[in-house]
Amino acid sequence: MNTQLLYPDLLTLQSAREHAFAQMMDLVFQRHPHYRDLLARQGLQRGDFNSPDDLSKLPLTHKADYMAAPERFVLESEGLPLEMRTVWDTMYTTGSTSGKPTPFVSTSYDFFNTLALQRNMLQLRGVNPHDVIANLFPLTQVPHGAWIRVLHAAASMNVSVFCAMPGNPSEFFNLGNGLDRVVELIAAQRASVLWGVPSYIYRVLLRAAELKSDFSAVRLLFVTGEALGEGAREAMQQTLHSTGAAHAHISISYGATEMQGGMVECVPGSGYHNPLPGQLLIEVVDPKTEKPVADGQPGLVTLTHLQRRGTVLLRYALGDVSVLTHEPCPHCGAVTDRLIQVPRRVDAMVKIKGMLVNPGVVIQALDGLLGALPYQLRVRSADAIHPLAGDVLELQVEETDAQARRVALAQCVKEACGVTPQVVFVAPGALMATDASWKSKKFADLRAH
Repeated sequence: MNTQLLYPDLLTLQSAREHAFAQMMDLVFQRHPHYRDLLARQGLQRGDFNSPDDLSKLPLTHKADYMAAPERFVLESEGLPLEMRTVWDTMYTTGSTSGKPTPFVSTSYDFFNTLALQRNMLQLRGVNPHDVIANLFPLTQVPHGAWIRVLHAAASMNVSVFCAMPGNPSEFFNLGNGLDRVVELIAAQRASVLWGVPSYIYRVLLRAAELKSDFSAVRLLFVTGEALGEGAREAMQQTLHSTGAAHAHISISYGATEMQGGMVECVPGSGYHNPLPGQLLIEVVDPKTEKPVADGQPGLVTLTHLQRRGTVLLRYALGDVSVLTHEPCPHCGAVTDRLIQVPRRVDAMVKIKGMLVNPGVVIQALDGLLGALPYQLRVRSADAIHPLAGDVLELQVEETDAQARRVALAQCVKEACGVTPQVVFVAPGALMATDASWKSKKFADLRAH
């Protein structure tokens, strides 16, 4: 494998990590406001951290900790080299219950490493110098990594890219394109890689099939930001056939702003590879003891930055449960952290009409029935003025109204969670994200808490 900054064997990787870890912990003790105070409270000193294995002495960092004071997670940079103290950009995480996005600061040094990460992602996914990438992410009201990092990824490999600019994020923006124009651009530019959220890409493919557009140049679909079950992947794969892209395959990314990229599949079903293991440490820990679990055992996924100079996170819980392996990938041979189970939310249980419901189970059932067709489950109060009036579970689907389909969908949800939903059919495009985020959500709890 020619991928830069991946390693020939686990011993070489461990050595590189120990070197980076030593430098990172020196900076943390000297310059990190949050962890400097935490370490002092815990009675821990620099000598207590000699290798990444010693990270287990630290409690987990949760998103609530980071969101409460994001400025305290940025290194104090005075006296560092120019590249390490200059802010290159600030991206924002999604998922805040307050609606206020959380800033994630990158220095020039960090951005150089992000380019290496993005290059490795592309190489792991099989991009070649002749590819043309169609950026199908929408522009958003605040900077999220998705739209801009596609351009940076293309730059890292010197490949062609164009932005289709779907939708409109603001009343102050007038450069957005409708669905038909996006389809036209993909066909005219002979795009070979489509990169975006799966619900929107699926909408593009369906429209391309209706218009009989020629997508025969497409060979790769990169999807991220939304869960994509195997049923949905299969539905997208079948739709690709109808656009002339019969041999294209779909690569899923497990991404996060805190990574500035994502863990990717080299081929479908290969697991999610850490593209920059010398700088990002992925661990899986027991949610109760917070200690690492053995390879092959499920646990909470955590991220540790080994080489950053802006926002730095240690043992940061990404909020998902998965299974980790360090075995070389049997498909591409990469020696890196690899998640071999589809990550699922650990904090997803909600009460609906008095019943404890796991939305992931319902979504899995609906994916099997609807494939990649856009839908959203919504929980709301029956009476907005009197929130104790009870709950309503509503399923909105971008599909033509049909009574038989309505019955089947309601039964599917009831069997999965015990609650019968109201089924509402909506127009194509109605469920596309229009807020500051770029991710369409398959489950939304709209109740006042």
